Amino acid sequence: MMRWKPVVGLVLLVAAVVGGVTLYIRYQIKTALEDAIAELSPFAEMQYASVSVTLGGNVHIRDIEIRPRMVNDPLHIEGIEVETPGLWFLLTGAKKLSDGELPEHLRATLRGLAFNLSGPMAETFDVVMAEAMRSNGAAPLSNCGDVRYVDFNTYQRLGYQSLVFDVSLGYRFEKGGGPLRVTTEWRMRDLGVATVNLEFVGASLNLRQVMGTQPFLRAFDVVYQDLSFIDRVKRYCTQASGMTVEQYIESEVNRNAAAYKAQLGFVPGPGLRQAHREFLTRPGEVRLQGTPSVELDMQTLRLFKPEDIVSMLNLRVSVNGKAVTDLSMISVPSTPTRAALPPTAGPASVTSEFRAVPTTDLAGHIGKTVRLHLTHGATREGRLVQVLDGMARVERRFPGGAMTLAISLREIERVEVLL
Repeated sequence: MMRWKPVVGLVLLVAAVVGGVTLYIRYQIKTALEDAIAELSPFAEMQYASVSVTLGGNVHIRDIEIRPRMVNDPLHIEGIEVETPGLWFLLTGAKKLSDGELPEHLRATLRGLAFNLSGPMAETFDVVMAEAMRSNGAAPLSNCGDVRYVDFNTYQRLGYQSLVFDVSLGYRFEKGGGPLRVTTEWRMRDLGVATVNLEFVGASLNLRQVMGTQPFLRAFDVVYQDLSFIDRVKRYCTQASGMTVEQYIESEVNRNAAAYKAQLGFVPGPGLRQAHREFLTRPGEVRLQGTPSVELDMQTLRLFKPEDIVSMLNLRVSVNGKAVTDLSMISVPSTPTRAALPPTAGPASVTSEFRAVPTTDLAGHIGKTVRLHLTHGATREGRLVQVLDGMARVERRFPGGAMTLAISLREIERVEVLL
């Protein structure tokens, strides 16, 4: 029995130290929280039920209520959880963060943020949105009665009394200079769930180094899971428009080009329209995955056409687990702003034009402007810079730089070269 006394004593000592550290961290967190509440007090009153710290370094704040002073419309949050690398980080993390050093992983989760759809804040937002839409001349949503746009009142028409959010955001740096993985999840209870997973290369744990580097997106995975929203929309819109469910779905899928362009910014081709039909018929999961073929600066995407972006991202789409193989989009010709000037007499000149060449001869036109017609209906145009290992690389220039698109030779149906 005497032999076990030192062991028991050591265990009790460790337990006392850990317990003391945990209580100290909890006190520090409560103090910081009370300071934040005091700073917030001119604008809102905030209360919470409890704060706890686990041995794994997780912080829990439960049953939070925020009462804005300008409106009688309280916000309730079931809880906030912060996952950290451990107790040691909670003890020393503030100093490291002030020195610009990030932990290897971190995650924050907000659970049960309830927003009252019939409260003063929702009503104020709807009034502001209505004025903005009126000034923009917004047209009614297709096939949904008098609904012109989606606001909080629209959710009430669909049968929702409140919107309850669960939000999670976290990141993890792989050891040994590996990629940065960022994961977010947005859940609107009884409505839908969106999960976004991003993988970056070139990121750094040091904030000072981050300011001088440019991380690039290497891969992404975006998933939307419908919980009840689409079925509620179909039920309401069919009643409002006097159509059957089948008629409503077909009218949504077969919108005219102008309506698609106004809402989506592009006009989907047959494959994407069929995928849209599948999702409206059987609401479930939509998944977008991509592995950009080049080091991609996301800020430059707005400079490209939607059909080019599909190729640049190596985009893959599936609906309810079934791959969408046709991601083509329909080109809408722009209306000329003025009449073309009549040709003037002058000396004859030699003009360049696109001429068809055999696909097998593509490698002989390096450095020339090419137009590649792909099997799924898209067209890629630019300067041909390389044909190697079954891939053709075409350079597209834009203000401030250039982007190279990698295109599989197997996808090329027809080739034209500017000669």
